Amino acid sequence: MDIQLAQVEQIIAQLYGNVDSNSAQEYLQTLQKQQYAWELAPQLLASESVNSQFFGAHTFQVKISRDWHTLPPDRKEWVRNELLRWIVRLSNGPMVVITKLCLALTAFALQAVPEFWTNFISDFLNYLHTESITVSAQNQSQPLFIELPLLEFLTVIPEEVLRADLIGERKARVNQELTDSIPRVMSILETLLSAHHEYSERDIILKQKCLRCLQSWIQYGVPFEMLHLLIDHVIALFSIESMNDAATEVLVEFISQTRINYYQNTVCEKILQCMTGDWAKSQITKAINDGDELSARNLCRLMTTFGDNFTNYVAINFLRQDIVIYLEMMLMFAGFPGYFGQDQEATIYISEMPLQFWFMLQESLCDPEVIPVISASDNDVSTSDIQTLNISPTNIQQIRESSIVIFRRLIEVLRGKVQYPPDSEWVEFTKDVKERFWHYRRDVGDTILNTYYVLRDQMLAFLVELAISQISTPGRDQNQWQDLESTLFCIKSIAEAVSNGENIYLPQLFGSDVYGKLPVQGHTKLRNTAFSLIGSYADWFKSNPQYILSALNYLIPALSDIELALAAATAFKEVCDICRDSLVNGIEDLVNMYIVVGPNIQPREKQKVIESIADVIQVLPPEKMVQPLLSITSDIIQTMKDIILHGRQNPSQFREIIITQLEYLTCCGRGIQPPDENLIVIDDDDLKTKQNFAVFDSIPVQDLTNALSEIIRNIAEIWYQDNEVIECLCKFLNIGIRITPNLLSIPFEIIVPLIKISFQRHPHANWLETAVQIVTVYGSSPKHGVDLMDVLISLTSTTIQHVRSKAEMEQYPDIVNSYFLLITKFLKKCPLLLYSLPSDMFNGIMTFSVAGLGLQERLALKSAVNFIGEFIGQDCENDKFAKGIENVMMTYGLEIMRELLLGIGGKLPRSFVSSLSPVLYKMTERYIEASREWLGILLAEDNFPSSHVDQMAKQNFARGILGTRSLQRFKDIVTEFSIKCRNLEGSAYGRS
Repeated sequence: MDIQLAQVEQIIAQLYGNVDSNSAQEYLQTLQKQQYAWELAPQLLASESVNSQFFGAHTFQVKISRDWHTLPPDRKEWVRNELLRWIVRLSNGPMVVITKLCLALTAFALQAVPEFWTNFISDFLNYLHTESITVSAQNQSQPLFIELPLLEFLTVIPEEVLRADLIGERKARVNQELTDSIPRVMSILETLLSAHHEYSERDIILKQKCLRCLQSWIQYGVPFEMLHLLIDHVIALFSIESMNDAATEVLVEFISQTRINYYQNTVCEKILQCMTGDWAKSQITKAINDGDELSARNLCRLMTTFGDNFTNYVAINFLRQDIVIYLEMMLMFAGFPGYFGQDQEATIYISEMPLQFWFMLQESLCDPEVIPVISASDNDVSTSDIQTLNISPTNIQQIRESSIVIFRRLIEVLRGKVQYPPDSEWVEFTKDVKERFWHYRRDVGDTILNTYYVLRDQMLAFLVELAISQISTPGRDQNQWQDLESTLFCIKSIAEAVSNGENIYLPQLFGSDVYGKLPVQGHTKLRNTAFSLIGSYADWFKSNPQYILSALNYLIPALSDIELALAAATAFKEVCDICRDSLVNGIEDLVNMYIVVGPNIQPREKQKVIESIADVIQVLPPEKMVQPLLSITSDIIQTMKDIILHGRQNPSQFREIIITQLEYLTCCGRGIQPPDENLIVIDDDDLKTKQNFAVFDSIPVQDLTNALSEIIRNIAEIWYQDNEVIECLCKFLNIGIRITPNLLSIPFEIIVPLIKISFQRHPHANWLETAVQIVTVYGSSPKHGVDLMDVLISLTSTTIQHVRSKAEMEQYPDIVNSYFLLITKFLKKCPLLLYSLPSDMFNGIMTFSVAGLGLQERLALKSAVNFIGEFIGQDCENDKFAKGIENVMMTYGLEIMRELLLGIGGKLPRSFVSSLSPVLYKMTERYIEASREWLGILLAEDNFPSSHVDQMAKQNFARGILGTRSLQRFKDIVTEFSIKCRNLEGSAYGRS
């Protein structure tokens, strides 16, 4: 064994020396799986090598956590004693080894409770105390320092308990041990924190360990009454540079606890004094002057956490001097020097941290339950509010005035922070840094929006006047656009809060004072923001239509500029969508604009433009929609006809073009769909629907329909194997099925046979999804029953022929999912058609569905479970069909229950148990006697549904689910049974 040990140590040296570390790691991991690794661990701990000691401790931890079941009962005491002995023996040694040993001992404790070791904390403390006296007496020249291992164990215990997935009695006993130990642990920490030291290196480490330990126990849940004295010690250490990091972590954890609200007055006084004292102010000033993010990080994090948890306290005490200082410091953090993402460390982002606080402070200041509202007429405020909050009307008014000053400064700070750097610097930013900067701007935009609720019109006045000043400054350098862009960004950010009736500042903005002077060439970022701002104020334009034309005239030229087109097209879409009623009289101009500009617009933006114009067309009376719609679709249809002529010889060469044209048609169809109508359900008795449809029997519309039908047939035939083309084609068809009037829809009598033959030609799941749309719209119409039955038979036959086994179901989950969606829709809309299928086909569907319950692919499995659940739970008024459903359940019920129990028992992921439980509940509710019989048959089988449950557990499970009609209780029983089946009960770290 000595030779083996030497070899192992050599390989360990390779692992930590980065010499062929992969092979060394593989060898050592295999070694840890062996039974003799239990004996090897203490031998490695006896080594002189720190790496070997660490690996020995790690081996103990791995064996205990992973291979506990391989440890003979008579060796458990030996393992515990070895861990305790080595913790004492190496207490003056490397901390990394001590930590690993403490983790291993913690893992042992969590496994050994309650059968073997209950009072693990008190036993450990007693053992350490006794051994330290013994060892020190034996070797007085080298005293034993037990504080560090003691603190390390006390630190990891609560952390590991919170992390572990403990259940049952073990969870209760472990938590009881921690609760019982709290007084003793707090006493130890108080003694060590209050002790006066000279702050040698060891003393500093000891204090830091104390703070880290205290943080761990606060996180676990120490009663607040036991923390006050300790927190005073932490605050005293906060201003000591070597302690600041650890003290900050404790204070952050302390004020993050929800329970602190009961003690906020006492706590706030102490923490505020700590944060706003001379030392803290000097630290932030120095950090800003030096650009030192690391020094500012801790204080910023503490102050932000304080603000997030005590926002109401800050609002109520807004006028206090320490709160004023606090707010000043928070403004300094928000405006920390440098460009976000570039000049601030990636893990710190000081400017971002305070944003949530400012958002919450605005809510508190505007909440009448926090700061009562004074009546404008008599300066009166509710007496009960004053008594409750102890705020006088005078103070309330002063708070309002002071908050306006502070938030005005905040806007100035934030506007500067979102400002782009000079072009020469921006080009040097990496893509990742640019993304972070843009993300930060979006977050700041949310804060700016909330700031508006404090400043209201004063904010809009400030920003618009600033924009006018910036754009009108004599001698302004035209290359310096960044300040104006950031101002427009701020105005854009508050759009949703500004009243549509605002008639002072926005007319100045969109009139000649600002937009009339904006550049029309270059300045990409400035113009993109200007376009986005127009789109953001679409609702305002709706109420102020006199400004729409000038806004669109500014947008439209940019549609053909690649760098500007996306922002311009998006804004164009928003204005046309919201202001469609105001634009309808100018539809001819919009169509003519499209005819001129359209050929030069990129496909992505062209889709938006087409949909935008279609939005406006939708407002027209039916008889006036035809001509403009034909105008914007004529070039699309002609292009598709030309492509089809060439596409038969080489489909792949023209697929991208045909996809693009289909997307154009889909956008057009989406645009002419009424905004308040998601779906038509055909009703033969609806006279209005008939009259609307009759309007479109004109020759131009018939020609359009015939042309589209022929194009659709050809696309489905030529590109039948191309999944992307078929997906786009079906998206267009689906939009056509849903819109009204149906100018772009393919008639029912054409689309139904198209679905059948196309799915037979190549079974794309998209055809099944289109069939779902057909059933949704036409399923309630008796006159379409024959055709719907025909399409169901055809699609079912093709699906079952194509997907003939469970392996193929796993191979084609998209088809399986869409087919289950289809038959579920039939079940809901026209169930008699489903039940009228030939018996062999219906039996095939049920066999297919039962197999679907055992799938591993989540989407297909979910839809299969949903279909079976709907089938079992349906109500049928027809006695004949009700009897038929019962007969089906008597035939397939046993196999359905088998698959459900297998899934619950571990065949499927635990996350699916919540979906399987309601289906099993419906079975036992509707077919109680049959379920009793099926459960008896299935649970009598050996190792069913799992080898981890015995017959008694299965019997208790059956009795439980058959004996309750409470769905929640039923789910709880199933969940408990599933845990047993998966053998998760016995593991301290049980996870699926």
